[in-house]
Amino acid sequence: MPDAGELRLAWLGADGRVHRVSLDRDGRAQPVADAEPATVVPLGSLWKLAVHGRLLETLQAEPPYTCRGADPEEVYCCTPGKSIGRAEALWRSCGRYFEPARLGWHAPDHPANGSDSPANAASGRANPPVTSSTPVPPSALQAANTLDSRSRVALTDWLQWLAQWPRDLRRQAGQDLLPYWLRGPGGDALGQVGSRLRLKTFTVETDAGAGAAPAVIRWGGASGWANDGTPIWMAARGSSPRIVSEWAPRALQWLDRQGIVDPAAGALVKGAGSDPTACVDVDYFADYPVAGIEPPPSKPGSLGRRALQLRFANGQSLEVVSRDDLTWQREPSGTIRIRGRLTLEDYVARVVEREGQGDPAAAGRALAVAARTYLLAHARPGDGCMTIPDSSRTQRVAPRPPAAAARAAAIATEGLVLAGASGHYHHDRARPDVMAWTDAVAEANAGADFVTILRNAYPRAAPTALHDPAASSCTPVPEAAGWLTRQEPRWQRMLAGQAGFRPPSDIQVCRLERGLPRALPELRRVHVAGIQSVEDRLSLTHEYLHLAFAGHPRGQDEGFIERLARALLGLDGLEFRSAL
Repeated sequence: MPDAGELRLAWLGADGRVHRVSLDRDGRAQPVADAEPATVVPLGSLWKLAVHGRLLETLQAEPPYTCRGADPEEVYCCTPGKSIGRAEALWRSCGRYFEPARLGWHAPDHPANGSDSPANAASGRANPPVTSSTPVPPSALQAANTLDSRSRVALTDWLQWLAQWPRDLRRQAGQDLLPYWLRGPGGDALGQVGSRLRLKTFTVETDAGAGAAPAVIRWGGASGWANDGTPIWMAARGSSPRIVSEWAPRALQWLDRQGIVDPAAGALVKGAGSDPTACVDVDYFADYPVAGIEPPPSKPGSLGRRALQLRFANGQSLEVVSRDDLTWQREPSGTIRIRGRLTLEDYVARVVEREGQGDPAAAGRALAVAARTYLLAHARPGDGCMTIPDSSRTQRVAPRPPAAAARAAAIATEGLVLAGASGHYHHDRARPDVMAWTDAVAEANAGADFVTILRNAYPRAAPTALHDPAASSCTPVPEAAGWLTRQEPRWQRMLAGQAGFRPPSDIQVCRLERGLPRALPELRRVHVAGIQSVEDRLSLTHEYLHLAFAGHPRGQDEGFIERLARALLGLDGLEFRSAL
């Protein structure tokens, strides 16, 4: 158990050994010498992470948990009559969701209580004080069906078990835990931590011993993975919300200074799988035709792993570096087309490298969130990946692996986007909902974190998780959907034959809760306020056209989309043909 005023921090090193230190509030560390071969700790609410892991591994499709009321533990789940799903139940620490008996598993010997804060009407606490008991073996962690908040585990076994999670499962768990920093108690630390720590929290109470006052000591913390996949565990006196907000930034800073965690390594984001938002196809040099490559490749296709010199039609040349991620082909016009297939975070890092830089860190992180948001708002669906040109009309993308600072900016904000903004930015000219890179640098140098920079640039938006189901939920707007359905036949007749026009199908019209109207082509969804005013109807028409031209560069031309929307509605006396 940690002493007052210290954080006990443990991690599994690259050498396969568990390392432990004690941190004070000034960031000074002292090694912790274990008096026993394996330190034993109570799981507290970490048992829910074990159950979550088994659910992921076995592909179980359990039903949501519906809150009925009259149960104090449901305060960590949902309001009476509402339901909660697995991902939200994990970061909210909803113990009722993960109870083995509810899941049809063999039930443990005693109730699986355990929210992260004491709240039991009968005993005054959710978690009974932990008493000494035999630690559970690693096989019990894997099975997860006999665990509860009083289970104890050897810290070495726990961290080694976290290290054995398959990459895809670890990535999914990381996505499910991210909203804790966005919609949960971890929000106070988001500006310092970003998305680099994916942690499940816990709070436990331990008997202080005979004659001690108070008789019970509350302590807790969190455990999970750093951005590079390093398993970590931390604990201090108090309850988990206060501990995480106060100590997680200090712990991460210390791990960075010691070189224990690599800030530019993203073990949680490698591999696209079946997620079309996990990779990006880039049409490089869309504004500048390429005339030749030196040394000349033997045949169209991959450019392999090497540096090459590109010669442009305007006489300029540029060195590019391929890491088996660039391909080439000759167009009928004789020019050469260069394309890149990148992971999402590699793409974001390359945009940071080309449009700004990774330093100062807070400015680089703000640019990374804006670039990721812009991509999701403006990319076209492609062959299993998002597709976007490398252009000054969209975002410019470095044609080589990004430097460590740019990679760190992307990884520190992995999975974060803006809700209520489309991510527009400029080098030095700020406008409403358009961030200026020079302003971001000035704010970062003055001590602002990336969340503050984003809030100043996009005051009507807020950071959210790319894969958070609650953030991407849709509240239907029936009156707007009906109006759109009535307009579509006339619009489609008017737009028939226009380059890039493809009538969208199965459109969802969703209620705009905050921020600006927006279209999500990958979900065939528009978010609008309604159709009460002419401006509302113009917004809906505008976003409809973004979907209709999503597969063509015209769909990214805001001027064209706005002129066409006004013409379809007959506003300003604008002739329809003149808008095309």
